[in-house]
Amino acid sequence: MHGLEHYVMSIIFHYRYAGLFILLMGGMVGIPVPDEFLMTFSGFQTTLGRMNFEKTLLVASLGSFMGMNLSYWIGRTLGIPFLHKVAPILHFNTKKITSAEHWFQRFGDRLIVIGYFFPGFRHFTAYFSGMSKLNYARYSVLAATGATLWAFTFITLGRILGEHWEKITFILHRYLARGGIVLALIVFLIYLYSIKRGKAGLEN
Repeated sequence: MHGLEHYVMSIIFHYRYAGLFILLMGGMVGIPVPDEFLMTFSGFQTTLGRMNFEKTLLVASLGSFMGMNLSYWIGRTLGIPFLHKVAPILHFNTKKITSAEHWFQRFGDRLIVIGYFFPGFRHFTAYFSGMSKLNYARYSVLAATGATLWAFTFITLGRILGEHWEKITFILHRYLARGGIVLALIVFLIYLYSIKRGKAGLEN
C-alpha cells in the first residue's frame, strides 16, 4: 500500500463523512485522490459500524457531484477562451477547437455517466462539458446520476468484500485505468471519424 492510501485511510478513520466529502470533491477537480480506494474503504467501514451505509452513500454522491460541478464551471469560465490563448503552444488552430467543441456537443454528454468509472476520464468529461457550454441542467442530471451509481457501486463493493476489500480494489483500479485509456482512444477515434466525415460532406 502506498503512502497516499495510508493518508486517505487516516482521514476517513478520523473525520469519516467530512473527510469523505472533501476528498471526493477534490478528486473530481483533479487532486490526486485514489477515489475508488477511498469509497471501497468507506464501504468497509460500514461493516464495522463506524459509518452508516446510507449516510456514506449520500455523502459520497454529494461530494462527487459537487466536485464535478466545480470542474464544469472552471471549464466553462476559463475553458474555450483560455484554450484559444494557448492554442499556438498546443499546435491547435481555431478550426480544430471549433470542431472539438462541435464533437462534444454531439457525443460528449453521453459519456458523462460512464466516464465516472474510468480514472482520469471523468475529469475530461467534466471540464469539457463546461468548455463546450453543455446545457447545465442536462449536465447536472447526468452528473448526479453518474455520481450516485459510481458511489453506490464502490461503497457496496467495500461492504460486500469486507476484509478482502483492499486486494480486490487494487485489481479493479488497474483494469479501470486501462479501460479509461481505451475509452479515451475510442473517443479520439470517433472525433477523427466525425472530422473526416465532415470533410467528405464538404467535398461532395
